[in-house]
Amino acid sequence: PVQMAAAYAAVANGGILTAPHLVDHVSGGRPVRPERRRILTASIAAQVMDMLENVVLEGTGTLAAVPGYTIAGKTGTAAKPDADGGYSTSNYVASFIGVIPASRPRFVILVSVDEPRGAIWGGTVAAPAFKRIADFILQYLEVPPDDPASLATSG
Repeated sequence: PVQMAAAYAAVANGGILTAPHLVDHVSGGRPVRPERRRILTASIAAQVMDMLENVVLEGTGTLAAVPGYTIAGKTGTAAKPDADGGYSTSNYVASFIGVIPASRPRFVILVSVDEPRGAIWGGTVAAPAFKRIADFILQYLEVPPDDPASLATSG
């Protein structure tokens, strides 16, 4: 999950990967700068962001949409390995990972549901959880909408 989040953050950051790191606390000392390096051209990163936005606009991630904000994201549904070296036909991992707001990225959120019951699809199981988390964070941190026109059509 950390590698996935880092990869999506790199796409959102124009192709620049920032080494994942944890911050325990911030004090008066000099901040440590994590390693950064280019892994994609800015052009390729922009193309991927456009594709990921379409996943939420008209693809499998529509249930992740947050009115007023553009989101770039991807659903995932994976069969888990079984004991015989193959893949299970009954145990899955459903996921949704997204960048919000897509036009000026602030957050990468990954929702992963291990062995969902009933529905198994990332767009059905994980995308709505992403929406609730994103909506809360955006409201709590007072992030202004980047797509106000969608507020009028969200009924």
